[in-house]
Amino acid sequence: MVGVFGEKVQLSQASGPDVDLIVRGTELYGSYETPDGFPVVYDDSLGLFCYARVLAGEFQSTGVPSTSSPPPDVERHAKESDEVRVRKIEQRTRQLAQRASVQPKEGGKER
Repeated sequence: MVGVFGEKVQLSQASGPDVDLIVRGTELYGSYETPDGFPVVYDDSLGLFCYARVLAGEFQSTGVPSTSSPPPDVERHAKESDEVRVRKIEQRTRQLAQRASVQPKEGGKER
């Protein structure tokens, strides 16, 4: 398993310009921060990376795009709880296992 530890990358957004974010994690779990250290999540409903606050141990979008100033209640370098990270890793592991079990057979048909 390959990990990314604080690499700055430029990511696309469906409804906005590309953004520079700091990425940490693996293919099973990752987190994103602005270069200033504020946590962000991709908000599918907006098509944007938005600042995130931690509610019940889990990142929730504030709806404020990462290209704006952060809301005052967003903490720098905030992290999701261990329980949430474990749950997300387990979910991602199941997704990858399901994809691996639906591989094309010879002739292009799934098995």
